[in-house]
Parts: sequence; C-alpha cells; structure tokens
Amino acid sequence: MRKLNIAYTCNVRKPWMEDERYGEFEGPDTINAVTAALERIGANVELIDVGPDIYAQLEKRKEQIDLVFNNTEGLDEKELREAIVPFFCEHLHIPYTGSSPKTFINKMDKATAKKIVAYDAVPTARFQLMMPGEQLGDLAFPLMVKPYSEGTSIGISQKSKVHTIAELNEAVSAVYAQFNQPALVEEFLPGNEYTIGLIGNYVLPILEIDFAKIPGQPHVRDPHVKDIENPYISHLDWSEKAKSYAKIAIEAHEALEVRDYNRMDFRERDGQLYFLEANVIPGVHPTEADLTNMCRHANIAHNDMIALIVYTAVQRLSLRYPERFAGKTGLLEDLAHQAIGKAAHAGTITYRDRVYTLLGKPTAEHAS
Repeated sequence: MRKLNIAYTCNVRKPWMEDERYGEFEGPDTINAVTAALERIGANVELIDVGPDIYAQLEKRKEQIDLVFNNTEGLDEKELREAIVPFFCEHLHIPYTGSSPKTFINKMDKATAKKIVAYDAVPTARFQLMMPGEQLGDLAFPLMVKPYSEGTSIGISQKSKVHTIAELNEAVSAVYAQFNQPALVEEFLPGNEYTIGLIGNYVLPILEIDFAKIPGQPHVRDPHVKDIENPYISHLDWSEKAKSYAKIAIEAHEALEVRDYNRMDFRERDGQLYFLEANVIPGVHPTEADLTNMCRHANIAHNDMIALIVYTAVQRLSLRYPERFAGKTGLLEDLAHQAIGKAAHAGTITYRDRVYTLLGKPTAEHAS
C-alpha cells in the first residue's frame, strides 16, 4: 500500500512563548503524539510550523501533499487568523482537514457566531459589543466581559464577571487595551458549563464542569482553572437531558457549517442550555485536551481519535480529490472502523435527515 503524504500544520510553541496569547500553540507532547498517530495510519508526516511564510511553504509542496492535517491557530490576523491555512489550501487545491475559511471567520467573531446559531433557534445569552466609553444597553447584571475574537480563554479571568457599571467599564477598557478590539458583553449564565464534541457524525460523551467542585469555586473557565480542573470534570450519561443537550449542539454545529470535528461550549441557566462558543480547531493534547477526555470516556484512544478525524476528512474529500487518496487509505479505514467498533454506542439523533450516533455508555457513569 502506498503511503499518504500528510503535512501537519500548527503553531509550534517555543520556550520563550509564556504569554497567554501563545496558549493555543502546540508543545512537544502534542506534536509528538499527533505525528505518531498520523504515522500509524500509514502516512509520511512533515511538520510545518506556521509563520508569515506559510503560503510559500504550502505552494512549494502542493504537488506532494495528499492532505494537510490542520491544527493552526494563526498569527496576528484577529478573526481571520484561523482561516489562513484553509484559505491558502483552497487557493492551492490542497485537501485539508477541518472547516472552511468561512466557518473559521464566523466562529472567530463570537458575536456573529451567536447570531448565526440564534437564527436556527439555538439559545444564547443576550449580548452587545462594547468599546470604552460606550453605554450599556438593555442587559441585566451580572455580566460576562471577554474579547470578541480570541480563543482558549485568552483575555478571560475571574474579574470578567462584573456586577456594576464601574466594573463593566474597567473590564471593557482592559479588553481594548490588551487586544485592541471590542469586548463581547453578555448576560452571565450561572449554571454548570458543558462542552460537547463531535467527530464526523459521532457525538462524544458530554463533559460537565461544576464550578462548585473546583478549588476556590471560580465563576468561569479562565486559563488557571483549565490548568487545574481535570480531576473535577465529570461526564454525563446518555439520559434524556444529555440527549437534549446533544441535539442543541448538533443544531449549532450545523448552523455554523462545521466540518470533520468540533467542540462547543455551553452553560446552563434554569434548566436551559445556552451556546457560548464553538472551538472549530479543538485542542488535541494526548491527555489534557477536552476532546481527548471525551474520547477516553467513549473508549477511544488518542491515536484512534486522530485516525477518526483524518478518516472523516478523507471520506468528505475523496470525491473531489480521488487521485490523492487512491490506494493509500486502507489502513486508515481499518483503524477507524476498529475504533468505532470498540466504542460503546448509546443511540442516535436525526437532524435534517442526518443521523448522529451517540458514543459512550447509555447508563450512568460519572468517572472523572
């Protein structure tokens, strides 16, 4: 069997990159694990550290690359940054994993993402964009203040929850000073947080973050909380409530036109789930990432998770690029089918004629 030639694009974290803006860059643990997982499916793998020369790097390889495994967060282009590699791949006719440039741009503008999912009746908290000096509209305190176009909890701290006009103005000014962008101000949702992941048409076990269980009882998932929360995260069994949450996630996933894989954050208020944001390139750290955690609860190992992401992309791309994949994906198909065969299945949800399978045990299992 011939091998796939895969270019693994990401932002490589250097030792000096300690600022929170580099929280989305990849360290050696992730890079080594993903590279090994891609080699396991029968691929020659080349790591490309995405920088200002990324177009030239892709252009000179465009005839050799069968697939870009894209895990790039981008550079300084704000809401455009996650769309850079997909856009260049489209222009150069290189197949790539994940969503289109349009989806990345819509997702990175959190206000636009909220408007898109709300159009399809997905609940989301009332909000407005604010610049320093602007007046608050018809929103009720407490409020949540964060950058409108960042990810991985960048720009979020426990001070992001505000209770007064003075605190609001201070938080909005801090966002503008640090990120040179408006603040997204939304009504604070006091319930537990839930993160829901999909790979292809499979919904992974839902993770529940109960802030009352985390030391210090924080209000939000800031970078510090994400560093310590894993022992306190549980997952839902596939009760009727969990299935209703999965359906909301599927609706948001399809409204944003996400491809291949996704992880979305929601919070609960008075029994209702509300959309916070989508993570269209979710983290893939071999032990700490939420998506990895979900897969582990479904009996899917990290290397199988990577195989499933690639297999989902190859299925989607094969009709458009048959010559890229012919005779090269037999091992990938076998590993993907074996991974799904080992996972527990807990029923299906049909949405707009598309069937989604729930992975994980159908009975209660609240392991951390």
